[in-house]
Amino acid sequence: MTGSGDSRDLPSPAALVVAADLDITVDGLSARLEGEGQHVVLRSAHPHLIWANLASAALPDSVGNVSGIRAVGRAARAMSEAGVHLDVEGPRGAIVSLGHGERSIIGRLGTGSSAVQPRSVRALLPFVGVTARGIVRRRRNLK
Repeated sequence: MTGSGDSRDLPSPAALVVAADLDITVDGLSARLEGEGQHVVLRSAHPHLIWANLASAALPDSVGNVSGIRAVGRAARAMSEAGVHLDVEGPRGAIVSLGHGERSIIGRLGTGSSAVQPRSVRALLPFVGVTARGIVRRRRNLK
């Protein structure tokens, strides 16, 4: 450490170690969260519906006043900082990856975090909605 106050000089925190084996059911949709170490997988027969629900959820008040796809971005950034990686998968493979090791321009534009990497066209739909709303807001502000 150089003592200059630059956070790049600080030692990186120890990576979070995860042990997950959890069945989840929300609004009739089931999923399974499994993983060990720094890699976790959320599997579902309907991953796009799970992803759409995640993309419209709000973070707890203790985390911040953020909801929707921006909340996913904030969670992905926190996972990346903790060294944790999450894949959301369905019968045809991963539809989105979050956290450590991901670098995506699309994720950054849509969620505010490059730690969100869409892996299928359908996973892009929440991003399209956010982008469209942003364009409409900017046009309204210009009037």
